[in-house]
Amino acid sequence: MSHPFDLSVVDRWSDERTFDVTPDAVQAYADAVGGPSPVFAVVPAMDLVFAVAETAVLAAESADLRNRVVHGQHDLLLHKPLPVGEKVTVRAAVVGLHGKRSGTTATIQVRTRDAAGDLLNEQYVTEFYRGIPTDLAVGVAAPRLPSEPPAGEPAREAAYHLELDLPARYANASGDHNPIHLDDEVARAAGLPGVIVHGLASLAIAARVVLAAAGSSSGASALARLSCRFTHPIAPGDTLTTRVWADGAGYRFDGVNEAGTTVLGAGVAELHHP
Repeated sequence: MSHPFDLSVVDRWSDERTFDVTPDAVQAYADAVGGPSPVFAVVPAMDLVFAVAETAVLAAESADLRNRVVHGQHDLLLHKPLPVGEKVTVRAAVVGLHGKRSGTTATIQVRTRDAAGDLLNEQYVTEFYRGIPTDLAVGVAAPRLPSEPPAGEPAREAAYHLELDLPARYANASGDHNPIHLDDEVARAAGLPGVIVHGLASLAIAARVVLAAAGSSSGASALARLSCRFTHPIAPGDTLTTRVWADGAGYRFDGVNEAGTTVLGAGVAELHHP
């Protein structure tokens, strides 16, 4: 089966980029999502992820195919907190391309290190190219997430109203200025009903509920892993309700909109053991 993807980029790591973790940047992110969130760890790599992800498709196909991309899944493996007031370095690579009948996924891995070279976090960003079926099975996929929903009643549940200006505030705080979050016309052209909230903004909000269930307010060092699928878009003005279940030594979670549709699915939170 022919395809528009560039297999030569798999496992081709980018050069290092430096990011200054300033108190102002940390505060701006917290202000955007309603409080401190461990998902701030995505911010140093945001621009680099976009640049690396674009290399997954052949240049001649890039403009059209990038319009079909959705953020399918995000996995954060958190080893140490980002050092506020210091610089960190990030590198990224496309590490997998996998196809099926409904489209093709590209998995981008990110590694963030401190000035001494110690690994602070790893990320697996899964992009899904809608309507581009292939039989590709190259490289590795993101870590697996549960296929079955949690059992029983949630241990904690909290609703958060998504203000109309949340996409703009999150774009400025995170560096993710994808126009489907900022421009109704572009969002509708991409097959959406209008501007949608960033998936990572929803995850950042949900993470605060997970940490509250775990008895931690900041989460700077509590979480070892935070992962979920972005299963349905949610619009500004809607309400995100996060539900959390205890699961062994960790937690499962999801997020639903006002209509009860799951927008964050298969959520997993693992804690660092003392």
